[in-house]
Amino acid sequence: MSGDDWPPLPECIQTARCLLRPFRPADADDVHAYRRDPEVVRYLQVAQPFRRDDAEVFVASQILSDWHERCVWAAEQDGRAVGGVSLRIARGKKRAEVGYEVARWLWGHGLMSEAVSAVIEEAFRQLPIIKITATATAANVRSIRLLEKLGMQREALLRQHWVHGGRVLDEVRYGLLRDEWEGLQARDSEP
Repeated sequence: MSGDDWPPLPECIQTARCLLRPFRPADADDVHAYRRDPEVVRYLQVAQPFRRDDAEVFVASQILSDWHERCVWAAEQDGRAVGGVSLRIARGKKRAEVGYEVARWLWGHGLMSEAVSAVIEEAFRQLPIIKITATATAANVRSIRLLEKLGMQREALLRQHWVHGGRVLDEVRYGLLRDEWEGLQARDSEP
């Protein structure tokens, strides 16, 4: 299967507690509500203060994303967009990189690990990729915990890798190989 004829990932993925679906223009208010919280965007390249027109630009960019290269889902709960998950696909390298964000009022409730897990499952089931990666700022303990909960392995520490908000930050890279994911699936299906 060449990179050009890979099947598209589904636009909607239903999990136990949320619906992953394409962003819509009407999501701008919800995105503004959670992204204007400085803690939510603490480790993201997002303007602060995050204004309503920033939310409109962000949502428009998600809507216009080329689904063959970057799948982007809004995480909807109770009819509101409360975060998002993206999957950047590198077809020539047979890998993908997952990214995510969620409203602070949902931190620690497992919603994002559920959503990211569903995206990883779809990607490994439908695409001939060999690896899914993710990056996080080394100080972002919550994000690192989520990646490790999903079975990802820490592969690299990039020291003083980027500057954000006047701070020099280290970055960690994580990866999950297809055979590791298959092993986790087999283990989880055992009685």
